[in-house]
Parts: sequence; structure tokens; C-alpha cells
Amino acid sequence: MVRVILQLVLLVALTAVMVSPPVVSAYSHHHLRRPGFPAFRYRGTGVLCIGEVAELLSTHEGRHHTAYDHPGGWRAVGCGYNLDQDADQRRKELEEAGLDYDRVYKGDQRLNHMQISGLLILDAKRALDRAGENIKRLDDFCCSMKAVFADIQHTAGSTEKFPRQDIEEVINKVADQDWEKAADELERTEWCSKKHHRFRCDHNLEVLEKGC
Repeated sequence: MVRVILQLVLLVALTAVMVSPPVVSAYSHHHLRRPGFPAFRYRGTGVLCIGEVAELLSTHEGRHHTAYDHPGGWRAVGCGYNLDQDADQRRKELEEAGLDYDRVYKGDQRLNHMQISGLLILDAKRALDRAGENIKRLDDFCCSMKAVFADIQHTAGSTEKFPRQDIEEVINKVADQDWEKAADELERTEWCSKKHHRFRCDHNLEVLEKGC
């Protein structure tokens, strides 16, 4: 049922993308609004990979109907949706989903499956966009590889905190399509050594080993 809801939310977003005016530049933003559904901002690249990124984030984060303390050190809800970062933007996104930021933050308001999926889609595209700012070759990678780097970006939060130096060799091996060595390099990173990253690291290693 959860996967059906996620696919439905993504279908609504992608349908709106297809009928919207063309993107003028890579940094143009368009806002897709549906009742009870957060504004969907997108850039021209990576849109078709959002579903794969969202599924990976959902697997790694779980689905939380009320706010909780994330292992990464922030207040979160849904699938690791960061309530502390850029609070004004998060407040706006929650309002567009029919939610009250303060009540959600305190754990007094419960999210339904559709709201969780809507915020997850926003986070998936946000992670893709930010990862793309740090990895110039990201558009050349297949969706499963994009998803791994977007997942790493999601744990970092802001673009500035992306562990580019730590995963430089992973990026290079993916660019070379050397999937086994890419997985080996990821396993050696400081990012993978963190206790709260262990599960997602092991899963991302499996994704890398499968390749495109």
C-alpha cells in the first residue's frame, strides 16, 4: 500500500512536470501544487530518477508518522524529513501539505501516508539537486547511481556539508563503471564508518555492486 501511495504521488508530480512550460535554465524553478500536496520544485535533470531516490530514502529512513529525533542530530518526521534545516521553507512545505509546522515539530500532529510520501518526493528531488551541485558528472550516471549519491547527500543535509573529499574515489569508479571497486571505495569512507550510517552503507554497497 505504501509503495502504491508513493507511486501515485510521484505520478501526479511527473504529470505536472510534463504539462508545465519548458525549463528556461538549469536553475529555473516551477511550482506544482495539488490540494494537500507540497509544492514540487524541479530542475530539468534527474526528474525521472526521483522515484528510485525516494524508494531508497524510504528504505533507509523508515516511515514515521510523528516527529522524532533523527540519528543525524536533527528533528525529523516522515522519511528523515529535516525539520531543523531551513525552517521557513519547511514550514511552508508543511502548510502546503495541510500541516502545522509547530505542532508537527512537537509531535502533536500526525502525518498520513500521502503527506509522508509528498514530503519524501520533495526530499528526494532536493537531495538530487544538491548532489548535482557537488558532482558535476551526476547527470551522466544511471538512476541507481544517482540514488546512492542523493542518499549520501540527504544524510549530509546542506550542499556545503556533502562529503565530497571522502567519496571522491567512489565518484571516479562509478564514472569508470567499475562497480565492484566503487563499492570497495565506499566501504572505506569515513561516511560508512559512522555507526548510524551502517545499515544504509551496507545497502548502498549492494546497489553499487549491481551497477547500472
